[in-house]
Amino acid sequence: MDDEQKARTALPAVLTQYMKAEALPESLADDFLKWYAGVTHHLATWANERETPPLVGISGCQGSGKSTLVQLMAHVLCEVHDVSVAVLSLDDFYLPKAARLAMGKTVHPLFATRGVPGTHDLALLSGTIDGLRSSRGTVSLPTFDKARDERTEIGHWRQVGAPAQLILLEGWCMGVPPQRGAELLAPVNRTEEEADADLIWRTEVNRQLSGDYADLFAALDALLVLQAPDFDAVFEWRWQQEQRLSEQFQRRHPDSADPTMGRDEVADFVLHYQRLTEHALRTLPDRANFVWELEPDRSVKRLRLTGVAA
Repeated sequence: MDDEQKARTALPAVLTQYMKAEALPESLADDFLKWYAGVTHHLATWANERETPPLVGISGCQGSGKSTLVQLMAHVLCEVHDVSVAVLSLDDFYLPKAARLAMGKTVHPLFATRGVPGTHDLALLSGTIDGLRSSRGTVSLPTFDKARDERTEIGHWRQVGAPAQLILLEGWCMGVPPQRGAELLAPVNRTEEEADADLIWRTEVNRQLSGDYADLFAALDALLVLQAPDFDAVFEWRWQQEQRLSEQFQRRHPDSADPTMGRDEVADFVLHYQRLTEHALRTLPDRANFVWELEPDRSVKRLRLTGVAA
């Protein structure tokens, strides 16, 4: 029995155990077998053939399920394919609140809200990736508490072994190219119309995409995309995500006031992401190696192989 056959034999049991341990629906195991197992096997083969650990980007809008998918992929890669994987989330590299508030004062008030390019610590991310590729021992991975809108203390950062054989980096704007200047002129929603009438915010976001973010995305060895049907799905998905954050916070801090957002706050929050989310929906499919086209309920409509990494 070759390695691929062994993996196929072992995978169903590994998925069943993971679904139970993480309290995930059994249907996700079926979806993984149908839509994601082949790509995961390709990544395992690729990682074993490369001397330098590949850096694979996974892009998807808020609430698309990318974090769940990446964690499941990493588990399968480890347990079934014996590949050591480091999982990074762009969200964990948001600047601390104080730094974003400072940007809000010196650049534009909208930069106080996390999310858009310019609100991440790319130097920390780059150093972390370098450590995962070249260090011997352990590497500290930062985490970000979305309920508190703040980076966690260093003592709570995750410790992972290095070097990794494969690095998975997921984020809502992974791989997104800058827009043309003319595309910035018309506001896409009331947030831009009312709070960015002078175009300072979106022009700076676009400048960031043309600079350090472009360098980061150029360093990706492959790009996988979870493609939402449209921006209308994003709000519902993000609201579902916020409800889960609220439940988690209340379980962990039963005596504290819940700092998570209400439905109206989430509706306003996602407007900060609309421009680049819609730009990503238009541009990323032609830039990615694998694209899963999603239905409004997050089920996969089809998988597009636009180019296989080698």
